[in-house]
Amino acid sequence: MFSKLTNAARKFHNDEEGLEALQVVMIIAIAAMIMIACAAVGKAGNKFMGTNAAALIGKDLTTADGIPAN
Repeated sequence: MFSKLTNAARKFHNDEEGLEALQVVMIIAIAAMIMIACAAVGKAGNKFMGTNAAALIGKDLTTADGIPAN
């Protein structure tokens, strides 16, 4: 019984095709997580830029804090 279990474990560890498939799945999962994180940051950045752009509309940008440039 114990030898069958150890043989099965050895066979599992020596299965390089299965390891390659597992690596592909892990790479795809990591890429998906990165894409989701970028989408979340992008939404926050888009909202931030939209809010600040709306605040700048109609303002004179040639002066800094109301002080005319020399």
